[in-house]
Amino acid sequence: MEGCRFHATIAFRPPHDVEYDVLAVDDDGSFQSVPLDVYSPQFDRVFSYSLSYPTPPPTTTTNDDDDDDDDCVYHDDDDDVVLRLRPRNDRHDPNKFVERSLLLALGYIRRTMGGCAFHSRLKRRRRYAISDLAPPSSVGSSSMSLALAIKLRADNDFYSQITNLRERGLDLTPHSLEMLEPFLPCPKDESTGDLIVNKTGMGSSAALVASLVGALLQFFGVVSLPARVDMEDGGGGDETDGSCVDMVRRDGLRIAHNLSQICHCYAQGKVGSGFDISSAVYGTHIYTRFSEAFVDEFLERVESSSRDGKGDDLQLSGELSRRLVALVNSDEWDCTVTPFSLPPGLEVLMADICGGSESPSMARGILEWKKKKRKVGFMDDYYWKDLKRCNKRIVSLLTDQFASQSFHDGLRRDGAEIISIRTAEQWKKPMPSSWHLFEGSSWDVALKLSDLRMAFLECRQNLKGMGNSAGVPVEPDEQTAVANATMALPGVVAAGVPGAGGYDALFVIYVKGPATCGGKSDRVRDQIGNLWRDMSDGSNERVLCPLSVRAAGSGGGLCATKLKW
Repeated sequence: MEGCRFHATIAFRPPHDVEYDVLAVDDDGSFQSVPLDVYSPQFDRVFSYSLSYPTPPPTTTTNDDDDDDDDCVYHDDDDDVVLRLRPRNDRHDPNKFVERSLLLALGYIRRTMGGCAFHSRLKRRRRYAISDLAPPSSVGSSSMSLALAIKLRADNDFYSQITNLRERGLDLTPHSLEMLEPFLPCPKDESTGDLIVNKTGMGSSAALVASLVGALLQFFGVVSLPARVDMEDGGGGDETDGSCVDMVRRDGLRIAHNLSQICHCYAQGKVGSGFDISSAVYGTHIYTRFSEAFVDEFLERVESSSRDGKGDDLQLSGELSRRLVALVNSDEWDCTVTPFSLPPGLEVLMADICGGSESPSMARGILEWKKKKRKVGFMDDYYWKDLKRCNKRIVSLLTDQFASQSFHDGLRRDGAEIISIRTAEQWKKPMPSSWHLFEGSSWDVALKLSDLRMAFLECRQNLKGMGNSAGVPVEPDEQTAVANATMALPGVVAAGVPGAGGYDALFVIYVKGPATCGGKSDRVRDQIGNLWRDMSDGSNERVLCPLSVRAAGSGGGLCATKLKW
């Protein structure tokens, strides 16, 4: 989704607690310790750690700042601790998605680079930072205390903006969202000062992990990720179509994806579908999950190993770092990623609905029901099987019929001015067109859109029936009412509950109407926003607010940007 990213910026900065010494050596000289600070300004938090790793053996190089580590030979023993992450203060507030991702990502990086090269890269990066930060006339600048610092920032759509809009006296409409400044902090309770975090269900934890892992891999030079400008151009410019540079970037995404999947599973304590990580890395695509058994053994071993540390310490052994590299680099990952994009002229709108649901518990309820194979209708597990058929139908329409040039041309010619101003009921009747043939005419395009609409309606029927049978509110009656009212608007193709369903979100696919707000919105988007505003009650029990996120094509995932600190 465009406009829904996590951003991780890495640099050397003064430590959050300035008295900490940088690149310190343990008393026995066996470990190097580097301060590592993770800043989360939107949550008003700083996570401060000490990153420790075995001290490389001395080299024959006389200049301590020389980066040539060719004469440095170091091998990790399987039983040795090769990486340790330790909180730097007693008031540490653990965040598993941050620190477990740090442990595995840095463990992978150090093992891939080698202990000597890892240490050398840290020294070199620190020296560059000192030259940028210290005044030229400063004395003793080489001893300046600096920490490896990471700043995490999330686009606004990951968290509810209802409070921010109301504080500014703005309507809950798409136009109002465009007026908000980026990276807004989460609001705080006026009486307690506690943060109020209302997620919108856009996969924030997975996006955080993928961004953090990708940034570390890029910072240490282990992979090369696509640049943002390349992705906006549809690839690598002149370097696409199978060039060496493009292949390197594809391999970088593969490494980032595999490592992020393992980190995310480790952080949440279970193996999920992996779709949220895959989306954060690859953007829009059709996904088939990887086999749980492929990562189970490693996760069990690393979980057991992490419990051997003291308190909130996390550690990684030489054996586990070796297994991690082999697992990430393996060719046996059986997940599939098939890129696709919505045709130009179709757009997505998401709703943030206050009064959310617990997605994991809902998913567990459905899976337990499926496991029991309850008899519904005329065959076992009818809803589940028919849902798979409907999903395949949607995929077929998007990748086959909607990929034809005649459909694209017809949508471009007549989408905004003819199709978007008519309801789906009116699409069934002949309508004017700027094209002289039936194929590619406005009516031809509208009828194909009607096929997609019907497939989504059948999916909704199966999801609602499944939820009723399992006793899980996959599409609650309140959501049914909103989705049906939205689908009755001109230009709307489909609406429904995304993901595991529930009360907290809604998606819409629609035909873009004539541009409004200087091209930042369109007439159909505005009409949907106005409907949701009118359907929100006066209290805080049920409020519908659009998100600013939009559809992104394939390749709209993990990338390197120039966002400064």
